[in-house]
Amino acid sequence: MTMRVVECNICGEPLAAATDDELLGRLRAHVESEHSSAPLDEHQARETIAREAYDASDS
Repeated sequence: MTMRVVECNICGEPLAAATDDELLGRLRAHVESEHSSAPLDEHQARETIAREAYDASDS
Protein backbone atom coordinates (compact mmCIF):
# COMPACT_ATOMS: atom_id res chain seq x y z
CA MET A 1 0.00 0.00 0.00
CA THR A 2 1.33 3.44 -0.92
CA MET A 3 1.21 6.19 1.68
CA ARG A 4 1.82 9.91 1.38
CA VAL A 5 4.54 11.10 3.74
CA VAL A 6 5.79 14.51 4.82
CA GLU A 7 8.38 15.28 7.47
CA CYS A 8 7.75 17.99 10.05
CA ASN A 9 9.93 20.99 9.19
CA ILE A 10 10.47 21.66 12.89
CA CYS A 11 11.39 18.29 14.40
CA GLY A 12 11.74 16.00 11.38
CA GLU A 13 9.08 13.52 12.49
CA PRO A 14 7.64 11.69 9.47
CA LEU A 15 3.87 11.89 9.18
CA ALA A 16 1.98 9.48 6.91
CA ALA A 17 -1.55 9.17 5.55
CA ALA A 18 -3.37 7.57 2.65
CA THR A 19 -4.22 10.88 0.95
CA ASP A 20 -2.99 14.46 0.92
CA ASP A 21 -6.20 15.58 2.66
CA GLU A 22 -5.57 13.15 5.52
CA LEU A 23 -1.93 14.23 5.57
CA LEU A 24 -3.05 17.84 5.91
CA GLY A 25 -5.00 16.95 9.04
CA ARG A 26 -2.13 14.99 10.52
CA LEU A 27 0.39 17.75 9.84
CA ARG A 28 -1.81 20.46 11.34
CA ALA A 29 -2.63 18.30 14.40
CA HIS A 30 1.05 17.45 14.91
CA VAL A 31 2.16 21.08 14.74
CA GLU A 32 -0.66 22.17 17.05
CA SER A 33 0.12 19.54 19.69
CA GLU A 34 3.93 19.44 19.47
CA HIS A 35 4.90 22.93 18.30
CA SER A 36 2.14 25.24 19.51
CA SER A 37 4.52 28.21 19.53
CA ALA A 38 4.91 27.89 15.73
CA PRO A 39 1.35 27.82 14.33
CA LEU A 40 0.73 26.51 10.83
CA ASP A 41 -2.40 27.67 9.00
CA GLU A 42 -4.16 25.56 6.37
CA HIS A 43 -2.64 27.46 3.45
CA GLN A 44 0.91 26.98 4.79
CA ALA A 45 0.24 23.30 5.46
CA ARG A 46 -1.12 22.73 1.94
CA GLU A 47 1.93 24.44 0.44
CA THR A 48 4.25 22.28 2.54
CA ILE A 49 2.48 19.10 1.42
CA ALA A 50 2.48 20.17 -2.25
CA ARG A 51 6.20 20.95 -2.09
CA GLU A 52 7.55 18.21 0.20
CA ALA A 53 5.21 15.20 0.43
CA TYR A 54 6.27 11.99 -1.26
CA ASP A 55 4.94 8.49 -1.86
CA ALA A 56 6.22 5.67 0.30
CA SER A 57 5.39 1.97 0.19
CA ASP A 58 4.47 0.02 3.29
CA SER A 59 6.52 -3.13 2.99
